[in-house]
Amino acid sequence: MKAKLILLFATIFFSITTINAQYNTRNDSIVNEAISLINSDSIAYQLQWLKEMGTRFMIAPNHKEVAKKIKARFESYGLTEVRLDSFQCYTNIDYSILHYDTTTWQYNVEAKIIGGIYPDEEILLMGHHDNVQLDSNPEIFAPGADDNASGTVAALETARVLMELGYQPERTIVFLTTAAEELMYFGDAGSAHYATQAEAAGTNIWGVINNDMIAYDNGSNIITFSNVIGSEEITGVASLVTTTYTSLTPHIDFPTNFGGADLKAFIEMGYHGVYLMENDFNPYYHTELDLVENCDMDYLTEVIKISCGTVIYTDITVGIDKPSKNETLVSIYPNPCKDVVNINLMGNTRLSQISMFNTKGQLLYNTTISAYQNNHSIDMIDYPAGVYVLCLYDNNALTKMKIIRE
Repeated sequence: MKAKLILLFATIFFSITTINAQYNTRNDSIVNEAISLINSDSIAYQLQWLKEMGTRFMIAPNHKEVAKKIKARFESYGLTEVRLDSFQCYTNIDYSILHYDTTTWQYNVEAKIIGGIYPDEEILLMGHHDNVQLDSNPEIFAPGADDNASGTVAALETARVLMELGYQPERTIVFLTTAAEELMYFGDAGSAHYATQAEAAGTNIWGVINNDMIAYDNGSNIITFSNVIGSEEITGVASLVTTTYTSLTPHIDFPTNFGGADLKAFIEMGYHGVYLMENDFNPYYHTELDLVENCDMDYLTEVIKISCGTVIYTDITVGIDKPSKNETLVSIYPNPCKDVVNINLMGNTRLSQISMFNTKGQLLYNTTISAYQNNHSIDMIDYPAGVYVLCLYDNNALTKMKIIRE
């Protein structure tokens, strides 16, 4: 039996298909069709459109106009459930050239596609639309192409694609762009307002996909995911979508109880979520050089495929409280790794075989884990730096994930 498994792994080593009995060919074609409509020219156009607003700084005179323009853009795609979510924000900051002690009205933008089967269950895709720069007056000029026009475009482009596809979700899909993220530690953030209101209303948000700084890459082709304890399911879905449908490699952070930035408020309210962020930190962060020309359009396009695919995969295959009984979701961290790589198996209900190959297809590691064992670690210290492929086979599905050892 062991020899047959090894032969099977070697045969499919260079295959790009992840086989999953629950996730059938029809569903796979829906994700493929959706991400095929994600257009780098559309993304670049929208990124430039946001940048050309001059600034999207939360205390600039045009900050409501920014929100109204984003609202109108969602409506132009045919969404009808679109609104400005207004709230009062008290800001007290004395840092660098920022000196504010003021209360302002701020405006999130919320757009929905109402679910046809479970309208009260929501999947939320978001990014903040405000920006800041610290080298000159941000009320005059803060381009913020990567931070965070890129996250706003992830919501806009996914909405455009789903409307063009005519996709009728089972669950309600919420596209949210938030205000006041940049100064959230000196005042009230749009995400905190929205998450607090959602929790108070008993809103059933299955998962939050937060995009923040997803347009800069220096050749790594790696996307970083948060790894919030309790959010393993949505993190596993995002990781699976990345390895199956994009050219990027997921790097999953060490487990933590904190969400970070806009995701933090949702985690504190008891919701689950994943935070997508570029692996190579943008050196133009919070400066006047955070421009479209300093973004990587190919990389941004791939990350938006992750967001779009995660929304659809989640809507089709994942229950509101737990993964399907027939489905194991796999996440690995840290990735890239140094000495140890950790494997989390969410929903593991069967005896599973874990094998690792090098780029020559040679089997380097092979073990069996029991049903309901959710965690496993591989000691990487004796392996040279490079790329490896992890294969998980549970007699029902084969999942492949790329590992990078630094």
